[in-house]
Amino acid sequence: MRPPQPEWLIQHGLNRSNIDAVHTGDCWAAPKSGRCRPATREQALDALRGQVPASSVPCVPERAAGVIGDGG
Repeated sequence: MRPPQPEWLIQHGLNRSNIDAVHTGDCWAAPKSGRCRPATREQALDALRGQVPASSVPCVPERAAGVIGDGG
């Protein structure tokens, strides 16, 4: 059996010390190469607050985390 899908993913750079982006756990554009690690909601929020860019595709992690409104 596969482990449950994480709610959040932190995408690391090639050297693993840089954080490149934050994704929701179901983001289809999150790299499958092992550069993403599961993260807690608090870790994702900390990264977004620290100016780590959110995923540039429709997963919109800052909206899911409640950092920005839903526009409606």
